[in-house]
Amino acid sequence: MCMSIKRRCVCGADEAEFMHRDNILPAGVLINLYCPQCRHQADGDPAAMLEDGGWMLEFDLEEAAYLLWQKGISQEATPDFIFDQGYCSWNGLTPNDVEARSRLHQELAPLLSQDRLQYITRLKQCMLEHVAALKAAGWRKARNA
Repeated sequence: MCMSIKRRCVCGADEAEFMHRDNILPAGVLINLYCPQCRHQADGDPAAMLEDGGWMLEFDLEEAAYLLWQKGISQEATPDFIFDQGYCSWNGLTPNDVEARSRLHQELAPLLSQDRLQYITRLKQCMLEHVAALKAAGWRKARNA
């Protein structure tokens, strides 16, 4: 089971949605979140930070290491490991991916009642285009999608 948490950036201008794989790491393991507008304020330990799509995430690596160790996970608790393995990562491919996908489904909803096959075909096409655009923009989770 995963827990989804919304978190505002340091300046309060934007919000990101996170998943916490198996609820092993609490929301507090993410010390600071910086959106592209406030990322210049990031002054923590660079070894505890990860950049993705202009966002900066700062993790409490000591707490993460302890909690992962308690669960028998011996991998070093690095920002890359925490994020890439989904212990504290975007819910979706970007900070607002769930909302973007929801909007797409709403836009295509009229097709569903008219022609289910056309709806599915169009949804698949739009999602492939969406992921390709995210890959081209350099989003970390999109690389493996």
